[in-house]
Amino acid sequence: MKLTPEAVAELTGGELSGPRESFKITGAATLEKAGPGDLAFLADPKHTLLAARSNAGCLLAGPNEEQALKNFKGTLILVKNPKLAFALALTALERELRPTKTDFQHSSAVVSITARLGKDIYIGPLAVIEDYAVIGDGACIGAQCFVGAKAKIGPNTRLYPGVKVLDNCEIGERCILHAGAVVGADGYGYTSDGGLHKKIPQLGRVIVGSDVEIGANSTIDRAALDATVIGDGTKIDNLVHLAHNVRVGKNCLIMAQTGVAGSAAIGDSAIIAGQVAISDHVTIGENTVVMGKTGVISDLGPNQIVFGHLARPRAQAMRIEAILSNLPKMHAAIHKIKKHLGLQEKG
Repeated sequence: MKLTPEAVAELTGGELSGPRESFKITGAATLEKAGPGDLAFLADPKHTLLAARSNAGCLLAGPNEEQALKNFKGTLILVKNPKLAFALALTALERELRPTKTDFQHSSAVVSITARLGKDIYIGPLAVIEDYAVIGDGACIGAQCFVGAKAKIGPNTRLYPGVKVLDNCEIGERCILHAGAVVGADGYGYTSDGGLHKKIPQLGRVIVGSDVEIGANSTIDRAALDATVIGDGTKIDNLVHLAHNVRVGKNCLIMAQTGVAGSAAIGDSAIIAGQVAISDHVTIGENTVVMGKTGVISDLGPNQIVFGHLARPRAQAMRIEAILSNLPKMHAAIHKIKKHLGLQEKG
């Protein structure tokens, strides 16, 4: 496939406008840096003048921008959502510029004779696939990856170099696991005996749904007995830690350096920003947004936006939190008193 403006318009449901000369799109760039072979997009009307002057060969823009872009020299494609259309086009362009290898097994890979391998899969150098593992059709197992015994990798899923999917864990279809991600390490489970910490064996597993992305060096621990679960469509950033028995719903966004303690539950479509800390056994409702560096120590209902965390001695912190929750009432009472005493500020 050669990506042309006509192909982009068909792919994105857009309408071609302006010069119709067909050419192959060889790259993508910003409005400022795009050249004649590049695809660019205009999402913010405040950049319309910049877009009109861009040297991009092909430009995605909203339908209301056609008149403002009448002097654009390249091919214009009008779409409802230029940013989404750009993402769709980039996906097609990536397949051309960085095609995934298929139907290949490197001679240095170690694959158990009991493993079940699908069609058109790629297994890179020094990869290891253990007994009774299942690799779905079209999957890509990068260099130095490890797929443990009885683990399952779904069709068209890609494991970048150095990914570890440990015994009995399951990854769904069309997932992307970036370099260094670890799925199925033991959960952090111990019990104390005379001041010594005794390990509690972690016999559960991890189940990752379909269309999930897990960032580089993120770790998802196996459950103690049941399963740690990541729902379909969830996107996890780099350096995220999900502890044992955590359950994450569908279509969630979890950003870098977040830590989620054991048995916490995150509802569908929740957004967890960077460096958030979520305590064990806490439930976060669907569509709730937890802003960056927030500490969550109690349940949150659905459809909320929450923020804030300061480290203080626990008793003091709890007293402050109790007072803070009453601040609106206290403010109203003070305002009423000042009004009674005639002390309101003028103007």
